[in-house]
Amino acid sequence: MQYIVIIGAFQALVALWLLIVKEKKALSNYLFIFLLSAIAVHLTIKFIIFRFIPDESIRQQMNTFISVCYGPLIYLYTLSKTKKEFLLHQKWFIFIPLFVLMIAYFTISCVFIILGKVNHQLLDAYNSFSLALIFIINLYYPIKSILIIRKSSLLIADKSEYDVIIRISACILVMESLVVISKTLLQFYPESIETVNIILRSVSYFILLIICLLIIRKNFSSGLENANENDIQLEISNDSHEKEILINTVDYERKFKNIWIKLDDLVGTKQLFRDCDLTLDQLALKTEINKYQISEMLNNYKNKPFYRYINEYRIEYFKNSVELAIEKNENINFLSFAYDAGFKSKSSFNRYFKEIIGKTPSEYYKDLLQKNSLQLAIDQV
Repeated sequence: MQYIVIIGAFQALVALWLLIVKEKKALSNYLFIFLLSAIAVHLTIKFIIFRFIPDESIRQQMNTFISVCYGPLIYLYTLSKTKKEFLLHQKWFIFIPLFVLMIAYFTISCVFIILGKVNHQLLDAYNSFSLALIFIINLYYPIKSILIIRKSSLLIADKSEYDVIIRISACILVMESLVVISKTLLQFYPESIETVNIILRSVSYFILLIICLLIIRKNFSSGLENANENDIQLEISNDSHEKEILINTVDYERKFKNIWIKLDDLVGTKQLFRDCDLTLDQLALKTEINKYQISEMLNNYKNKPFYRYINEYRIEYFKNSVELAIEKNENINFLSFAYDAGFKSKSSFNRYFKEIIGKTPSEYYKDLLQKNSLQLAIDQV
């Protein structure tokens, strides 16, 4: 069992590192970071207990408080993906059971240290209370998450989000079902309490390992989908669908015309594209337009993914900056202008510039100088 705990804790730390490094820091990603941190802390505490605490009653029976936050965290993640303007502080009370159990856990631990022995009556009282509370919390919130996501499944553009919520919720429910299985087995085989505890705890820790792997898988899946969204445009080559496409275009025009005017005006006039960390969630918040509407409008009405749309604005802003610098006879620094336009890296700027303009920045600049020189010569004639 110790090996499972060690592997699970290590896996949680790896997943945590990948999420921090690779994902954009939207609220939903922070909630997954908290969940992975909770799993890592949970398994680390268990490893310390198994490795350094000799008392068998503590090793096999004392419930770890932190598992009470698993259900609430997946519930909050679900809300962040299905509610347009979800604010975390509105649900602060969800974490009250966590703080109650944390205080009880450390208080009882201190009492045992001071007494120099385990008070089994106090330990049994804590275990009964914590087990009931954890069971109720981790039963209620995953079920609620599944119900919410199933009702909102048509609004979830990213299938990986739907899958990860369903699967993590199911994992938490399976862990809690082990409590019922444990109580049932102990009714029939009371002499095997130690064996039952070891087996079921090992299964629980293995399920925590699965949750970490699900988050890692979702992390890589999202990365691949974002790359595809950035680099690949939809190409329709089947002639049998042309009529359907024309009908859809008319429908989209009727559905999105006014929303598009509002979105495009705000992006241009407020220069929202200059925020290098701009995401679809942030754009929806700043324009007060539902992010699913924005995504559908860009992909189906304007036939361009989100990042292509934003980067077209950034390229245009860059071109205007270069032309203005030439007029004023100022020094030109491509990278500085690119960062000012909202690009986050040189490679991203060069790739999108070539893709959108059809030339490298240097080629564009050289052509621009030639045109200006030619125009100047014509004006002087």
